[in-house]
Amino acid sequence: MWLGFDDLFSGLTIMVVIATTLFILDDLFIDSVALVKRLKPLRLPLKSLRRMKGLPQKHIAIMIANWKEYEVIGPMIRGNVRGIDYQNYTFFLGVYPNDTETWQEAARLEKMYPEKVVVVVNSQPGPTSKGQMLNEIAKKIIESEQSSGKSMDLLLLQDSEDVVHPHAFTLLNYYSNQADFIQIPVFSFDVPKTSLVGGVYIDEFSESHTKDLLVRQAMGAAIPSAGVGTCISREFVKTMMAQQEGQLMKEDTLTEDYHLGIIAKPLGFKSHFACVEIVHDNGEREFIATREYFPNRFSASVRQKSRWTLGIAYQGLANIQWHGGWVDRYFLLRDRKGPACSILTVLSLVVLLGMIGIAISGFEIPAILRTEAFAFLLAFNAAAMILRIIQRMLAVHRVNDFSQATMVPVRWLVANAVNVLASLKAHRQYRESLRTGKRPAWIKTDHQMPAHFGVETPDSVEVHIK
Repeated sequence: MWLGFDDLFSGLTIMVVIATTLFILDDLFIDSVALVKRLKPLRLPLKSLRRMKGLPQKHIAIMIANWKEYEVIGPMIRGNVRGIDYQNYTFFLGVYPNDTETWQEAARLEKMYPEKVVVVVNSQPGPTSKGQMLNEIAKKIIESEQSSGKSMDLLLLQDSEDVVHPHAFTLLNYYSNQADFIQIPVFSFDVPKTSLVGGVYIDEFSESHTKDLLVRQAMGAAIPSAGVGTCISREFVKTMMAQQEGQLMKEDTLTEDYHLGIIAKPLGFKSHFACVEIVHDNGEREFIATREYFPNRFSASVRQKSRWTLGIAYQGLANIQWHGGWVDRYFLLRDRKGPACSILTVLSLVVLLGMIGIAISGFEIPAILRTEAFAFLLAFNAAAMILRIIQRMLAVHRVNDFSQATMVPVRWLVANAVNVLASLKAHRQYRESLRTGKRPAWIKTDHQMPAHFGVETPDSVEVHIK
């Protein structure tokens, strides 16, 4: 017997509502853990920060993989060298032999800051993958230890567009005595309210890095790397290289950083998410975090998020599978639910349009969709959705300001559109890689620095000339 429109539409609607309820319960569980455990960023008084600064400084090697970054790498290095309140560190700038402009700019910086910058020229032409470039840098760091006799105690992942907080290295130095894998928050710089795509990153990172990762830590789950602001101990580096035939990073994934963080726990290394706010004497607070600009164009955001989705949801499943106890598996499921969320978003839109069409046409809504149980589920989902938006607004208000928080409901719609297209693109890329046997290519996004950060001064030019 053929099913009628009422049966098909009712079945689809009920399936969407039930699936939405399950996803909402997942988010409410995270909210509940944060509430019950009273999880929030650690507030650090200035006197405690001064005590941290009194600790012996471990040598930090900052790894930066570059491809076509000649416009931003100069301001990034100059601005951070001037701003970082820590002495014992070295930037290792990875460049490709066929990216001459970036190579020349990196070499210029090496001459400008001979004690702070080392250029690493990749043995292969670019672009390869970010993981491959980071492996080349890691090998150079090991070689530099042998030639100089100076041990690199900690390795730090940063990108060419990052602004490092002046006290970030002090914080990492302190927590390195307790953990081998440390992640500090990553936040977007403030963007104009009209930049809806760029503002999505304000919303998502504010909530993730002031609540979600704190819940993961409290429940004992693995802490994923955010790609930047990720610090690892020399012991962890040696273990990873021994496990992967001399490679620190897994090269056949587009999210080598995520893989690194997730694999730390099963290897027996302790991880820590250092979400810290400095409390100034006047009561004002500021996060010790990495700040950067994220893509502000729709197509660029789709491209970047498709890389994250492909690396975490598809390649992550293939490489990491479902290891660990129920807590780890639960968070792996949360990490990988992006494509399912996108499908649900599309189906929800179909149901909404169907409801509108029925109302406009004057047809009667199917009986099963007029029951009290169904009405309760709809009301529950609507209330929970409002709560989700409020939760995100509170997070944005904490990290940025109230005016940015008011934009969250609008940017929520934009985020859904970006995520749906990114999931579709990621699925196509993964299917293509399976068909051809080729790794998905490393496709970078365009980067920018704050307008006046690291501007070259007459003094810095003079140092370079000398």
